[in-house]
Amino acid sequence: MRYLFLAFVLICSPLVAEDKTATRKEFDEFARLMTGRFASEIKLIHDWPGHKKKRGDVIAGIRIVSKVADGSAFMVTDAAGTGIGKELCVYNAATKRIESLIVFTGGTVMHVVTWKKSSDKWNWVLTGSLEDGKEIKGRGYWEAKNKGKQLHLISDDFTIGGKSADKLHDKYIRVK
Repeated sequence: MRYLFLAFVLICSPLVAEDKTATRKEFDEFARLMTGRFASEIKLIHDWPGHKKKRGDVIAGIRIVSKVADGSAFMVTDAAGTGIGKELCVYNAATKRIESLIVFTGGTVMHVVTWKKSSDKWNWVLTGSLEDGKEIKGRGYWEAKNKGKQLHLISDDFTIGGKSADKLHDKYIRVK
């Protein structure tokens, strides 16, 4: 009986929902980490509409993040290659989550939930779609390095249209 219970626990463990909640204090910490100006190096994990580049191409850009609404949110402008993205990130008190809505050149739209994993890692999960309706799903993390002077956006679990995309490892170097 003891082994049956252990087997049941081990089988059901992956079914336990991961806690994706955050506090307002954690949102403020995340906003401080993300706010600033960054040079970016992005290797495309898919042929993104509107970018005139292909999977595997490396594009450089700039990421500008500023607090808005008296610090209740932050706005991101990501310009890389021929594309541009806009993101609004907020703390949703009703869901107790850090939530973002992102839209890119070419019609890609994503909803992201972010939560603190450790002092230097912030997990995220996203859903969205390309302009043609192909579904996007992913999960990964932001990793802060060198006291926040570098941010790495990492995922090896990203699908587009039901097909695995390349591993994601975008790099952002703080310039201000």
